[in-house]
Amino acid sequence: MTVIMDVWNCLDEDIANQRRGTVEQRRLHDLRRKAPKICAHIDDFAINIFYGQAGFRHIDDELSLDQLLIRQAEALIPTTIKECSHGTLVDDRPIYWGRLFTQYFFSWFNRASVPRDVRTELCAIHETTSRHYANKAARTAPTDEPRVLLTAFDPFLLNSNIKQSNPSTSVALTLAEMYGDSVPIEVFIFPVRYRDFNKGIVERVLKPRFEREPLFVLTLSMGRDSFELERFVGRRRSTPALDNLDYTPVKNGKNPPCLTKCPEFLEFTLPTEILLDIQGPWNVRDNRVVATRSRGEFEANSLDELAGEVCVRGSGGGFLSNEIAYRTRLLQLNMGKSFPLGHLHLPRISQFWPAEMCKMVNQTSEVFDRLREYVD
Repeated sequence: MTVIMDVWNCLDEDIANQRRGTVEQRRLHDLRRKAPKICAHIDDFAINIFYGQAGFRHIDDELSLDQLLIRQAEALIPTTIKECSHGTLVDDRPIYWGRLFTQYFFSWFNRASVPRDVRTELCAIHETTSRHYANKAARTAPTDEPRVLLTAFDPFLLNSNIKQSNPSTSVALTLAEMYGDSVPIEVFIFPVRYRDFNKGIVERVLKPRFEREPLFVLTLSMGRDSFELERFVGRRRSTPALDNLDYTPVKNGKNPPCLTKCPEFLEFTLPTEILLDIQGPWNVRDNRVVATRSRGEFEANSLDELAGEVCVRGSGGGFLSNEIAYRTRLLQLNMGKSFPLGHLHLPRISQFWPAEMCKMVNQTSEVFDRLREYVD
């Protein structure tokens, strides 16, 4: 469709329309050149938005722009699962890029008719709505029924690899589909952006769910070369790695805290003893390695051993994966809750490889099943 091509052309050309986009949206230019198959799915999402705005709807009632964006946002993940999956495996990349392109297209299409602040607000609604997914069991269960909460992340490292996948989202959504009719599962996909964490996105999203006493909470992210259960998470940011807006708060050798007036380290509440003998292609580790200002890097035996230490790096590292683990545990403590909660780093991958992802899903499902048995 011509209008969709016009948007891609704006992204391809270094003109004013492109510069109005965010750092993340501007990477769509490279995506189109290097990953055309992903872009083909994105076009389908955008065409639905265009038909809605242009009046070519297949329904009788008129939808306002906010209703239109909410409807599209709610459909983004289910549509991707239906159209972009490899068997039962969910490719996370069309979800991430589809969200970015939809918001860019919406702002571009309405640039002359809708004020910028209104467009920004509407895109924020789309952003929030499109990051949540509940499987069938969760959608049909009473709102107060306990459910499993899984969190995941967008792909990152995109400046060096535009085809990068994040296995946390693929695994979380695939598990939600695998257990679709039997276990209520809610998945939340978080941005790799310090700005959003500074504004309290983790607490804002998860506090209402924690109030309903979930069965257990597993925060997932991409890590190193094994399955790592990150036992002692720290409150400081210590990696110079850039987020998806090309920003890092770690400068001049300083390790700023993510929150003030909070403990330097926290310990998760997962029953590690029932998980360490899980068999699969990757080892399962109870990772206790931390770094402090006075002792450097070492393996901590207990939280008491870390009393009085100043954190440099938690078991989960010094990036946003460690931070979501810290924030969720702190939220749990502040709310006086005691359900199993912790962070699992999945092995690193660079692209979405179905054979590799199948192995990773199978091993994670064993973790999932043992946690279900533990809380029953």
